[in-house]
Amino acid sequence: MTVEGFDTEGVLIIANITKCKEYYSRNAFNYDYPKGLADLLIKGIIHIITTKEAVEQIDFVFSKEAIHPDVWEYKASYNYLDVAEEDEIRLISHAAFTRMCNNHKGDLKAKIEHSLHIRNLLNPDRPVSGEAVLEDELPLLELAPGLWRINVYTLLEESLSGWPEFMLLLQKTDAVDLSKITLEPLEIYE
Repeated sequence: MTVEGFDTEGVLIIANITKCKEYYSRNAFNYDYPKGLADLLIKGIIHIITTKEAVEQIDFVFSKEAIHPDVWEYKASYNYLDVAEEDEIRLISHAAFTRMCNNHKGDLKAKIEHSLHIRNLLNPDRPVSGEAVLEDELPLLELAPGLWRINVYTLLEESLSGWPEFMLLLQKTDAVDLSKITLEPLEIYE
């Protein structure tokens, strides 16, 4: 899967939307970035990368053979996603994530529905639906149930746009060593 031109608003988050809703139905959102997200990282609910305002391209691959060492550089990280049957995994900007978790208790659909009325009032010539917002602005990452290590690679040479490009190698694993979890986000500005 490839995502092009994704607006991160400074932080790229890969989030288990289903688990965010469960988590924030019981917990208040902590604005202390990145420490306020530590519990989510440890539980495999999110993965975060601090970036520029946008990312040129993100490629998701499932085989190390897809990564050419003369083009891509590995960035040390030991984080994962915990995916159960029917979990919804999406890319989301930090600002959208914050609004979803703080204002709507982790409920992405409620966040979208809340913003649709204003969006459509401001743009009466181009009304949008909740489904269109999900499809166009919050890319879905389909993963089978299990624990998924996220290995982050960046281009060795800067892209023409100056925005970072990522290749994320997703590897299914049987266990996660919680003592190795990276609580600080990778910082990739290129």
